[in-house]
Amino acid sequence: MVIASTLALIALASEPTVPILPDLPLITQADTLPRRGSLGVAFSGLPAEEATKFKLNPGEGLVVTTIVPGLTGEKLKLQVGDIVLSSKLGNVTVPKINQLVRETPTGQNITFNINRKGENLAVSAPLVEKPRDPGTANYEVIYSHIVANGQRMRTIITKPKKAGKHPGFFFIQGFSPVSYDYTLATSTGNVQTIDGPILHHFAENGYVTVRVEKPGVGDSEGGPFADLDFNSEIDIYRQALLQLKSQPEVDKDNVFIFGHSMGASFGPIVASEIPVKGIAIFGGACRTWFEYLLDTIRYQGLVGGATFEQADQEARIGAQIMALVMIEKKSPAEVKVSHPQLAPYLDAYFPGGLFNGKTLEFWRQLQEINFPSYWTKTNAHVLAVKGESDFVVYEADHKLIADIINRKNPGFGTFKICPDTDHLFHNFDTEPDSLRNFQRGTFNNNFTIMLDEWINSIRKK
Repeated sequence: MVIASTLALIALASEPTVPILPDLPLITQADTLPRRGSLGVAFSGLPAEEATKFKLNPGEGLVVTTIVPGLTGEKLKLQVGDIVLSSKLGNVTVPKINQLVRETPTGQNITFNINRKGENLAVSAPLVEKPRDPGTANYEVIYSHIVANGQRMRTIITKPKKAGKHPGFFFIQGFSPVSYDYTLATSTGNVQTIDGPILHHFAENGYVTVRVEKPGVGDSEGGPFADLDFNSEIDIYRQALLQLKSQPEVDKDNVFIFGHSMGASFGPIVASEIPVKGIAIFGGACRTWFEYLLDTIRYQGLVGGATFEQADQEARIGAQIMALVMIEKKSPAEVKVSHPQLAPYLDAYFPGGLFNGKTLEFWRQLQEINFPSYWTKTNAHVLAVKGESDFVVYEADHKLIADIINRKNPGFGTFKICPDTDHLFHNFDTEPDSLRNFQRGTFNNNFTIMLDEWINSIRKK
């Protein structure tokens, strides 16, 4: 059975009717959003025989493998090889560690019960604030926030140190709940710093940039990620774009959006309400979500080595399931009753009643959205790029975006293929190479160069 991976869906989509707001005041204020802490420790799982020895269930107990200098783990005086057994939340698991760190204010003590070489110990120390991006000689970094849906969302702004007006660069990330709160200058474009080298390039070269953390990620309030629907998430990017345009250093006639993956779906919606000079998207979709998803079920199987017969069968089953759940909006439990032969597939597609770790409402809203209608409402120049080795998305959607733009404003839309680049901007020659090594590639600058050249050409118009 072919099911797109969560990171493979870092991007995509298609629109319910999202209301166009006649008046869009910026909802922001002086930054009072607390900075969260950082444990600064990497773990491996506790082997099953060791877990049994400590009367732990499978998945409980973690072994310290790395300690980052200056952060909480060092203050706790943890050592590599220590077995972390429990905290005030009970026996330790990765989700409970994350919950504990997220819920503990910085400066407040955090305590673990550990075993070190056979000796049981309790260790305690104040939770250290997560390090801030110090910026560079060319730009400063400001930690701010916006309010969306009544909750505070962390925004991270870079501003050139050179006086004067500067173009604006608003980044909209993909689907997954990954944090973009890291130091741009040292980002490598690996899974932990996706898009970082691109953001650093524009920050270093005179742009005011803004990025925003999703609800429940980093310092942002709200969450959990699984419960956030598409329409609610739109307001986060709406407010962040307004914040960018409100900065006194920003040349409001030269503001650009870059949407990566699912960001390519949010981009045209906010740009249809808040004018920008240009929108660049990489690895997105424009057709209906149902069309995109069926292509994914069929094509990723073929890229992964399935026979054409197998891929066809999977596409037929997937089409039936997705039509029932996404279009007719039946629950997986209801479909099991009406179509019991589909039960094994339903369990695989919708573990816990979610799809790719997300509420079904998110995906159903995508299915209802008419994305061409939003692209048509923008008067921006548009660049739509597919990576040559990106197996997650399709040329058809990117060509469609350029065609939509050019029908309304001839010459405003551009479609390109980015050579030797996969969905994460990693340097692979072919789609099968990317699939086999997904998340393990080396960042290349082909798209960064392409994007920079395109924006510079648009700024002159």
